[in-house]
Amino acid sequence: MSSPHVPQRQGLDQTQLATLAAVIACISWGMFGLYFKILDQVSPLEILSHRILWSVGLLAILITALNKWPEIIPILRSPKRLAIYALSALLISVNWGMYIYAVTSGQALEASMGYFIMPLVAVMLGGIFFAERFSKPQLAAIALAVVGVIYQVVFYGSPPWIALCLAFSFGFYGMIRKKAEADAISGLFLETLLISPLALGFMAYAAHQGELFYLTANWDFKALLMFAGVVTTFPLVLFAYGARHLRYSTVGIIQYINPSAQFLIAVFIFGEAFTLHTLITFACIWAALLLYSQNSYAQSRRNKRANS
Repeated sequence: MSSPHVPQRQGLDQTQLATLAAVIACISWGMFGLYFKILDQVSPLEILSHRILWSVGLLAILITALNKWPEIIPILRSPKRLAIYALSALLISVNWGMYIYAVTSGQALEASMGYFIMPLVAVMLGGIFFAERFSKPQLAAIALAVVGVIYQVVFYGSPPWIALCLAFSFGFYGMIRKKAEADAISGLFLETLLISPLALGFMAYAAHQGELFYLTANWDFKALLMFAGVVTTFPLVLFAYGARHLRYSTVGIIQYINPSAQFLIAVFIFGEAFTLHTLITFACIWAALLLYSQNSYAQSRRNKRANS
């Protein structure tokens, strides 16, 4: 008697692998706060400098392994092309530094607000600099986010500067990188390479002043600071793979995992105050994102039907 046929278990297809990679990347980004909080006795500028310098080394190894030097060397020889990456390097450094400062100073909740606002800032910048037309739902979403910011100004007496700095620095960064030719991994290598002299200069100055934490830290903290290269590069590689094989609308929705994780960590692990006024501000922003996401999904479906 023949044995019954047992179906072979199928592995993940490319779309499932890409989705998994993008989700893991966004969860990793969302949990950055836990990593930086451990280092809250280190100055934000020193943490930022370690993040830049260790990332350069790790990315150089990765680029060698992927044989990307033929793509990078012509850019290094062109001052005009390098200027784009110099500007994007400055913007991403501001973004990284502000986020590190927010977490280490107990303002991770406001940092999460910045990354919730960021997609709406990107839409606004597209309209201003690329003459992209706003749909009515997009205009309504931007207006709702502005209402949330104004509400915070009225009840707290000042704008959410950290959130706005994070949202606009990353929004302008994305706009500039849209014009750049290198992929995500090569581009980040160029950016960290170009900004690394400033990072080295800061660390040399801090060491001369006897204020470089790394020199007096125990090996646990030294290892954590060196690990900054891994926590920067690993999610980027995963996300770059995921974004390459997924629809743009799918990637956009997955990216909300990052600020959602930041928000939950800030409230439930760091214990930052979540008042009624904060809830109202976030409610405006969440409503704006819901409206924006629905519009993006509907637009994606219309484009898919038009192209089929």
